[in-house]
Amino acid sequence: MRRQGWRGICLIALAVTFAYKPVYAQQKEDIGQLRQQMAEQRRLMEAMEKRLMELEGKEKERSTKGLEAGYTKGEGPLRREFTAKDIYDGGFFVKTADDSFSLKMNGFAQVRYTFIDAEQSKSNHNFDVALARLAFSGHVFDPNFTYFMQYEASTFGNNNRVTALDWWMKYSFSPELAIQAGRFILPYSRQFYTHPGNLLFSDLSAADYAFNLQRAVGTHVGGKIGRLAYDGALTNSIRALDAGGQQNIGNELAWLGRLELDVLDSYGYLESSPTPASKPQLSIGAAAAFNPIDEGSAFQNVLPGDRTTNATIDGGFRWDRFTLQAAGHFRHNNFKAFNRKSADDWGYYVQAGYYLVPGRWELAGRVSGVDFGRANNPAVLGDIMEYTGGLNYYLYGHNLKLQMDYSFLDTDRFSGAHRSAHQLRVQTQFLF
Repeated sequence: MRRQGWRGICLIALAVTFAYKPVYAQQKEDIGQLRQQMAEQRRLMEAMEKRLMELEGKEKERSTKGLEAGYTKGEGPLRREFTAKDIYDGGFFVKTADDSFSLKMNGFAQVRYTFIDAEQSKSNHNFDVALARLAFSGHVFDPNFTYFMQYEASTFGNNNRVTALDWWMKYSFSPELAIQAGRFILPYSRQFYTHPGNLLFSDLSAADYAFNLQRAVGTHVGGKIGRLAYDGALTNSIRALDAGGQQNIGNELAWLGRLELDVLDSYGYLESSPTPASKPQLSIGAAAAFNPIDEGSAFQNVLPGDRTTNATIDGGFRWDRFTLQAAGHFRHNNFKAFNRKSADDWGYYVQAGYYLVPGRWELAGRVSGVDFGRANNPAVLGDIMEYTGGLNYYLYGHNLKLQMDYSFLDTDRFSGAHRSAHQLRVQTQFLF
């Protein structure tokens, strides 16, 4: 009886074992597949983690090494805007490591004392912040796409307003071709196209005040092919330095063109160079322009509605310590007033500088004249002759200097009267 019981238990155990075997085999197969899927997922996760770590590492590197900052030392501001250099070749800068974005900041200030003793008039002493400028420049997205923004303040005119002096963008296809748009200085007069911090004297000549075409809103194309530089511009009416407004009032646009040839080494737009020129430098330029006058000027003897045709020729020579620069100006003015004849205006200047002590003391002299064809703007008294002598002291080149000059101003009034004045100026400046 007991033996039969054990047999029954063994039969039941065998039956259970054979019944469970196919179920266990299926579960084992499922477990193997799950393990394979988990291994594949683990490999994917490891690959994703590796890629994430790479990205995080690059982002960390970019955050710590993506920006560069510093200061570059240069000779000072450059005015030839279509060379490889920016307007200022020195200054504080910030840029990305891949050079896709850059920002440079420059500052400039001139403080001037002026004493005038005029015939049949009271003498006058006066201090001015002649010019105070803050400039931002650089490129965006592409080193060939550059921008320039410049603000200016001055106490001339008995005010201290801040104005947006320049604001433009430019794309340079090559050294031979660049296109510019915005408000910019015009490549017409050599003296005015030179940055004021690089002038031989503390201010422009009488002729340049009377004939320069300074700034306007519009488009500009230019470049340099070998020794020949060219410029062309189409703009709104060009205002004189003492005239206001930006937009066109009439239905005509102003235009101008300029050519400049480097006969020897390039003279550039630098009236005085504290560094002696090791080789002779000689450049000659000529420009022509048409300007519909929308604002009157006591500097230039024009009234709203006048239409002027302008021409100038200039040149600069430098060798060792000596610098010589000269320009001649012409303007034909079709007066707006009914039945008034047109007039021809003429002007010129000749100036020279010589370093008594290289890089330190410089002696300078200038003669300038303006001959208006006839009276036009009631604020203009008449023709003028300027005789100026000066002495400059350079502490750190144009970056920090002191200028002193004396002028004898001789005026022939339209009324026939003759008047003269003595002028003394002392000016200091910093530039970075």
